[in-house]
Amino acid sequence: MSKELEKALEAWVASRKEGHEQFIRLFEQWGNDFNKQLQEIEKLNNGFLQSVQGNLHYVEQWFAKKEKEFAELFRLFG
Repeated sequence: MSKELEKALEAWVASRKEGHEQFIRLFEQWGNDFNKQLQEIEKLNNGFLQSVQGNLHYVEQWFAKKEKEFAELFRLFG
């Protein structure tokens, strides 16, 4: 094999290796960024649930009361 062909093949292999390594770095960075975004979304969701949680009992009572009122109306006028 000629030296020129050997050098060309080595350059090609090095180029492919660098391309793969660059892809892996980009993929790992994307994964890290994605995980950070998921953590931020989880924080937002937890904050929302904590702010709503105290009101859930009140909301459930309100709907139960309205359900009873409608049931009584349907019994009387239905």
